[in-house]
Amino acid sequence: MAQEKKELTIEQLLQEMTKEFGSEPETMRLLSQLNEEAVFEHSANKMFAMKGQIPPKYKLLMSLAISAALGYEHCIDTYAKVATRKGISKEEIMESILLARFVKATTVISASTSTMHKLVNGFE
Repeated sequence: MAQEKKELTIEQLLQEMTKEFGSEPETMRLLSQLNEEAVFEHSANKMFAMKGQIPPKYKLLMSLAISAALGYEHCIDTYAKVATRKGISKEEIMESILLARFVKATTVISASTSTMHKLVNGFE
């Protein structure tokens, strides 16, 4: 990423993000005013995360699902917008969100296992 930082100015990096998102990345613009290096670091982390064997489409849908499970509305909107711009269907986007809903519900039930044991066997 250090090489990319030397090749791109902060304005150029933000312009690249704008092209990808279809609108100015407000959070990154604000962060750039407070700590430019953090924006470059964030960009490097994204580049690292997007490498590998999982196709970018699936990584984008996974990012959307994770954001939904964590309840980060701004990220959900951003990932859904990028997904739409990349040709991912509304149905695939909704399926990703519904999968996140199922997984999050499962974690609630799973986290309650100890309490369910106590309810069945008594609190001691």
